[in-house]
Amino acid sequence: MQEDMHYYGTYAMARAAGLEVENAQVIAYAAQYVDDSTANDSEQHEDGGMFETTATAHTKTEAIKNAAADYAEQRKVWVPFHFFPGGEGDSLSEKLKCVKDSSLAQTMVKNHIRHAVAVKDSYGLALMGIMAHVYADTFSHYGFSGVSSRENKVDGQSFELDVKDEEVKAYIMGKFTGFLSKYTPKFLIKNYRNIASKGASVTTGGLGHGAVGTYPDRPFLRWKFTYKKNNRTSGWRNNQETFLEGCEKIHKAFSEYAQNAGIETNPSKFHDIKDKVSEILAIEANKEGRIKAWKKAINNGDLFKKADNEALEYSPYFWEQQKHDFEDLENSYMMIATDIYKFHQAAIYHRNYTLKQLLPKHKMMIL
Repeated sequence: MQEDMHYYGTYAMARAAGLEVENAQVIAYAAQYVDDSTANDSEQHEDGGMFETTATAHTKTEAIKNAAADYAEQRKVWVPFHFFPGGEGDSLSEKLKCVKDSSLAQTMVKNHIRHAVAVKDSYGLALMGIMAHVYADTFSHYGFSGVSSRENKVDGQSFELDVKDEEVKAYIMGKFTGFLSKYTPKFLIKNYRNIASKGASVTTGGLGHGAVGTYPDRPFLRWKFTYKKNNRTSGWRNNQETFLEGCEKIHKAFSEYAQNAGIETNPSKFHDIKDKVSEILAIEANKEGRIKAWKKAINNGDLFKKADNEALEYSPYFWEQQKHDFEDLENSYMMIATDIYKFHQAAIYHRNYTLKQLLPKHKMMIL
C-alpha cells in the first residue's frame, strides 16, 4: 500500500474507531513512516547518550541491491515489516509467503494491542501504527514473500488489468515499466558478476512484489497474472475488496485498543461507514487523487465527527527533524519523549517479537 492508505486511510480508521486527533495522528504517522525509515544510523550526544535508528524500509535502489547481496537485511526489514509470513505450506519458502489476514498476522495484532495498552504512556501509539502498516500490507502483498525466492517470479507477459479509465490504466502501466527500466538494467549490468557469485536472484522479481511493480498497492485495481513456478495463475485479485476488508479489520483493532486503553471517544461503527470507504477505494486515480478523496471525506464528516484540527498532512521530515535535533538537546534523555524515539522503540519490539518469538514457534528460523 502507499501513502493514501498507510497515512490517510489509517488516520481515518483510527478516528472512526474513537481515537482523538492527536492519538490518531501519531498512529498514522508511524504507519506511513515504516515506508520512510530507511537508515540504520546512530548519533551520540555530548553527554554520552546515543540515539540509534532502525531501518524499516529501503529505497528502491537499496531494495534491489539487497535482493542480490544481503539476505540478512531482507529478513530484518522486508519479512517483519512488509511481507508478514503466513506460515502456510511445507517448505520454509512457502511458509514465508505473505497470506491475507493469516492466523499468524492475527496473533501479531492481538499481541500488539495487549502490549500497546501496557506501554500506552510510552510507545503504545507508535506500535499500533506499525501494527496497522504490517497488517494492512497482508491485504495487498499476499502471494509474495520478503526474501529473494523463485516463488515471487511472475510471467511479465501474463498481466491482465481491469481499469475503466484508459488514462489511469496507461498511467499505472507506465509506472510499472518505468520501475523496471529505471532500476533493473543498470543494476544488472553493474553487479552481474557479484550476483552470480552469490547465487542470488538477478532481477527485482525475486524479492517481494518487485515482479508486479505497484499493482498490489492500488486500491481500485482488479488484476491477474501467472507465476513462473508451475505456471500457476493468481486468479483475479480485487484490490478494492481486499483493501476494504483490511480497513474493517484495522478499524476493529483500533477500537479494541481504544477501549482497553480507556481513550475511546465518539466512535463510528464500521458498518455505518463501509459504503463510503468502499467508494473512496474505488476511485481510479493516482496517489494524490486518492489522498484528496480521503481528505474530502474527512472534511465532510462522512466517516466520523470532524474536529477543527484534523491532521490532514503528512511529511516524513517532521519526525526526521526530531532526529536532527538530538545533538542540540540539553540532555540526551530528553529524546525519549519524542515521537521518533518511540517509533524506533516500537520498531525494535515488533521486529524482535516477529523474528525471535512468533516465527520460531511456527518452525520458521530465518535470522
